[in-house]
Amino acid sequence: MSDEISALLQGAVDCHIHGSPDVTQRIASDLQIARDADNAGMKAILVKSHVTPTASRASLVQEAIGSSFRVFGGLVLNRQVGGLNVSAVEAEIKLGAKEIWMPTLSAVNQAKLHGQDLSNSVAIFDDQGKPLPPLIDILDLIAKHDVVLGSGHISADESERLFSIARQRNVQKVLITHPESRLIRMPLDMQRRLAAKGAFFERCFYQFAAKPPVNATPQELLEQIKATGAEQTIIATDFGQVFNDPPLIGLKKFIRMLFDLKFSVNDIETMVKKNPATLFAC
Repeated sequence: MSDEISALLQGAVDCHIHGSPDVTQRIASDLQIARDADNAGMKAILVKSHVTPTASRASLVQEAIGSSFRVFGGLVLNRQVGGLNVSAVEAEIKLGAKEIWMPTLSAVNQAKLHGQDLSNSVAIFDDQGKPLPPLIDILDLIAKHDVVLGSGHISADESERLFSIARQRNVQKVLITHPESRLIRMPLDMQRRLAAKGAFFERCFYQFAAKPPVNATPQELLEQIKATGAEQTIIATDFGQVFNDPPLIGLKKFIRMLFDLKFSVNDIETMVKKNPATLFAC
């Protein structure tokens, strides 16, 4: 089994990693995480921060690695970067961003679920459910430069509405962020609808293995991937927390879980290699 996992790491991509520097303590720096992934034969990682852009620091790590291994970054539209900040999105894309996420820690959905003050949240729709004007400008930038639109921590209903509007604005790459999370709990029928229309689903090991809490069970993972198909699925770790394993170890354990769930080598390759490499053009 270890040989099979090692083989599947060759050319793998983990598109959801949290490294340092960060305002939250992380298990390792972006550079150390990248070196570990490179030494394991992976193709690329994408570094994400809830509070700061990551494309420029990813390029510095890329330079330090000095190999064909790729390090990517992006921008999460939380209040720390001005929320729906069109200028910030434009600048980050020029710096090489591969993904622009809707709000995560600043999402209205998350604030409601946690009983937080909504005045500190970043809305993407108005009270009538219509997209706020800056959202349209941001989607147009994403479409123009063919980067990935990540749904972040917005609700399942908001994600479906966002997908529809994004398609109208010619956004081609939409990645639904950990739909199995307790923050989102996207229904299977909604996932099937979005998959049929071309949405990808980012299944994160954090949701199944964080210590604590575990947000979903392996059986739920099986059901959701079967519902949308491996061809519309990307697996990632969402690791970097001090209470979890290093991201590389997390990815190995995730692949082992997929084997235990009886997914084929071909399906796992599709989810950990082919789909992310296609989506992030690496």
